Amino acid sequence: MPPKKRLLLIGGSGYLGQHLAPLAAPSYDLYATYQQSSAAITAGQALPLDLTNRNAVVALIQELAPEIIIHTAAINPGRGNDLAMQRVNVDGSRYMAEAANLVGARLVHVSSDVVHDGRHAPYADDAPPNPLNVYGQTKALGEAAVQAYCPHAAIVRTSLIYGLNVIDRSTAGFAAQLQRGETLALFSDVIRQPVWVEDLATALLKLGDLDFAGLLNIAGSQPITRELFGRKLLQWWQVGHETQICAGLAAEISDTIPLDLRLTLDKAEALLNMNLKGVDEVIKRSPNL
Repeated sequence: MPPKKRLLLIGGSGYLGQHLAPLAAPSYDLYATYQQSSAAITAGQALPLDLTNRNAVVALIQELAPEIIIHTAAINPGRGNDLAMQRVNVDGSRYMAEAANLVGARLVHVSSDVVHDGRHAPYADDAPPNPLNVYGQTKALGEAAVQAYCPHAAIVRTSLIYGLNVIDRSTAGFAAQLQRGETLALFSDVIRQPVWVEDLATALLKLGDLDFAGLLNIAGSQPITRELFGRKLLQWWQVGHETQICAGLAAEISDTIPLDLRLTLDKAEALLNMNLKGVDEVIKRSPNL
């Protein structure tokens, strides 16, 4: 049998990385990076990496010479300040793209639907970014860096990531708030297309073996308000405390929150030969008995 391709998963300790690693391990020679603790690495050989250190990024990739790099690492709001988002989401993405280009690796870079302003939905794959907040700005700048330094890379714009085996960080935060007896306001005017983590991980691996270059939307097929999505997941995880949940309006809180981030998915579904499932379909397939 031919040797397995070497795959470097950047952000292997994150929520997406933890699901992607065991899916990739049987078919690839897998290496997965972490920043602070290797305990969260679920498969492959764990490697420490500081994405903000260009020399470290280049040295690791030159040493490993992977055929495929899937870059899932990012700093999200609530996990770091504006400077941290700049250093990881922009500078780290540039270093990754530079290094991938140096060794001729296939790069798949994960971006976000928050690069859009939420005023002109639905957004095509190649819709130009117009972010409203710092996180969206850094993700858009990260996209631009990847395109500039590794033109053959695939750049995936995705949405809220969730799973039904391990609770996602956002839903876990909501659950903790409710269990503390606090009121939880969920936005009824924000529309997203949450993506099942298993579908996203599968799609990223498929992209790793294709020669597609450019921007591609990969999200769930069901547009849903942030309120309804939150309620469905909290109910599935049997959190309870429904009387503490109320509807809120993002438009009344801040003008930096994009309201309608619906994405077109036709191109991705055809290219990857996949049905990108919506929330209701995923929950129906995985009843919590």
